Amino acid sequence: MLSGRHWLHASNLYSIAAYPHIKGDELAEQAQALANRAYEEAAQRLPGSLRELEFTIPGGSPITGFLHMPKGEGPFPTVLMCGGLDSLQTDYYNLYENYFSPLGIAMLTIDMPSIGFSSKWTLNQDTSLLHQHALRHLENVPWIDHTRVAAFGFRFGANIAVRLGYLEPQRLKAVACLGPVVHGLLVDPLHQGRVPEMYLDVLASRLGMHDASDEALRVELNRYSLKTQGLLGRRCPTPMLSGFWKDDPFSPEEESRLITSSSADGKLLEIPFNPVYRNFDHALRQIARWINHRFG
Repeated sequence: MLSGRHWLHASNLYSIAAYPHIKGDELAEQAQALANRAYEEAAQRLPGSLRELEFTIPGGSPITGFLHMPKGEGPFPTVLMCGGLDSLQTDYYNLYENYFSPLGIAMLTIDMPSIGFSSKWTLNQDTSLLHQHALRHLENVPWIDHTRVAAFGFRFGANIAVRLGYLEPQRLKAVACLGPVVHGLLVDPLHQGRVPEMYLDVLASRLGMHDASDEALRVELNRYSLKTQGLLGRRCPTPMLSGFWKDDPFSPEEESRLITSSSADGKLLEIPFNPVYRNFDHALRQIARWINHRFG
């Protein structure tokens, strides 16, 4: 158990060393590989069980995801984690351990396009491509109750989660988001000017546009808005929760309202800023309970 904690800590440190995971940074890519290796070692020594799953993606390389399972007999209700653009899938163990595992919920993680185990893929306007193929494969995974699956998206990962809510309503019981990036930041140059330049560099890297001009990047980002794509604003049958922080430069309140008002069963969650950690913990517990309730 203690050795597992040490391996997990090592994985976190390697991930920090690789941050923000810019494509072409050889040292960062080495650190990513070490983070994944340490995570595999940690998983063998921590409570519950973890399995590596390979998903075939038409037209390209397969990807690897990690299925985290609580103690007990499966198949388990499962949350498909859609992380931020600047995170590896190995960064979310604490989310699973502290919030989903106690409720008997499994968690499946997949790397975002262009980093980690998805490094051979580039992010495109079909942002949910990799996660969608994984979602469709879950009925073949014996440890997962494929009739009880939800998606949880953080920052740009919410773009993927909400998109899946529209495209795969029959496969998802619910979608939850935190600080979603689904429209405003992608279409508004003033909004883009309020976020760190590094975040725009990360976006450019994921799109394979690191040499492109600012104007070319802005034109391309506009196509990633779920409103521009004709999804958000249309009625969606999938229950959706969206949490936001007031004055968040990445995701204003209107972003979350757009999501929840588009859902037939929407819930808006305002997260007070101070004290940061206590409120974040409280919000994650609320979200986990909300998802669990939707599983029935």
